[in-house]
Amino acid sequence: MSKEQDSKFMISFAGVLALLFGITIGIIVLAHFMTPKHDVAAEAELKKVATRTAPIGAVITDPALLVKVTAKAARAPLAAEQVYATVCSACHDGGLLNAPKSADKAAWSARKAAQGGVDGLTASAIKGKNSMPARGGNPDLSDDEIKSAVELILKKAGA
Repeated sequence: MSKEQDSKFMISFAGVLALLFGITIGIIVLAHFMTPKHDVAAEAELKKVATRTAPIGAVITDPALLVKVTAKAARAPLAAEQVYATVCSACHDGGLLNAPKSADKAAWSARKAAQGGVDGLTASAIKGKNSMPARGGNPDLSDDEIKSAVELILKKAGA
């Protein structure tokens, strides 16, 4: 009986394997027909998505490259009016955070006397004072640009 049972098992096992193989082939054929064909429009959409999701930048860890990347491009110096309009006016026009208003002659005269004149006020603006950050928050400003802006404020105040 054992040979007969072995024979029946092998026939059943072969039948199950054939059925599973047939199902696998059927799924592959069905997937082939259901998969969309190569589409130029879809490829263009994929390129758009890749462009929109591309990284903004890269992290540079090599110190030799870092020096080259951080070198600032030379620019023409800004006029006093430009420095005042872009950096100083935000606080000094309205007295934001207790900043002396640009038209307050008494406040600027007192500060000018206390700081030692234009050079003292310029040094204070470069270093930062109270709520005012160093260089008014623009680290790209040169000392001469800051000095010209201080002189403009004093001129506006009449101090």
